[in-house]
Amino acid sequence: MAAMRFATLSLVLSLAFVSPALAQDTDGDNSTPGADEYTQRVQDGIALLVSGDSSGAQSAFRDAIQMDGNRPQGPYYLAASNRMSGNFQDAVTGFERAADVAENEPRWRARALQGVAETLERMDGRLEDARTAWQAYVRFADSNTTVAFSAMGRARVQAIDVMVEQERAYPAVRQRIAERERIARESN
Repeated sequence: MAAMRFATLSLVLSLAFVSPALAQDTDGDNSTPGADEYTQRVQDGIALLVSGDSSGAQSAFRDAIQMDGNRPQGPYYLAASNRMSGNFQDAVTGFERAADVAENEPRWRARALQGVAETLERMDGRLEDARTAWQAYVRFADSNTTVAFSAMGRARVQAIDVMVEQERAYPAVRQRIAERERIARESN
């Protein structure tokens, strides 16, 4: 439950920076003056997501994608919504789609690649895939330093390596502990 609250808080804070007009909205109108219909629909979806209506948000993001499938915002936020709802595979697929669509938009491509890697880390049995996704993020970040932070990706790869090593070593450690406990019981 705390993780879900943290994820929601993180999304709200990131949306405040990504969509200042939405964050400053006080009259209930979620559109940015002069924004095109696609952008307005994405902003409507963000507002619904922030208010806790993930179903309505997902519908708004799908509408935006139908309006223009060549823009990354709709797929990105749909993927984020899926991740928040626990639909991790749909989230990975959505972030991958957003990354593909954002080929010429480095900021969105960086965010989508990060989304893929972070989501894979949350999925059981997908640590190696997450490691590979973080490596892809690092390669991208190395050549796009104004929009991506390669040190973060390298740190995640290192953390995954540590987790994998601990998982590999854990059975042997557990066996030694059990043996020591058995010896202690027998000596009493």
